[in-house]
Amino acid sequence: MSEIIGKKLKQLRKSKGMTQEQVAERVDITRSTISNYEIGRRTPHLKDLSALADVFGVGLDYFGVSPKDEAFDLISRAREIFECKQVPRQTKESLYKEMMRLYLELEEDN
Repeated sequence: MSEIIGKKLKQLRKSKGMTQEQVAERVDITRSTISNYEIGRRTPHLKDLSALADVFGVGLDYFGVSPKDEAFDLISRAREIFECKQVPRQTKESLYKEMMRLYLELEEDN
């Protein structure tokens, strides 16, 4: 999903004749963050994606995301944690195990 969002974001930015720096300033994030979104390395949090949609005059649905898509926001946050080199491996493993435990509990209830 992050690759699709990135391609659409880059396409919108270029169609408006804006630089990554200009977009970043309007959304109050860094230029490198915009770059990471565009190449699919990072997935924007829902609030940042909403701000980007506002800058370009499109709805979240343009990116294939619903304003109430909590799963999208959860996945984007988890991805950042798992990809962050500063987060210790043990912490990542604990988080993963807890997520799996929750998932299995939900599966048992259904």
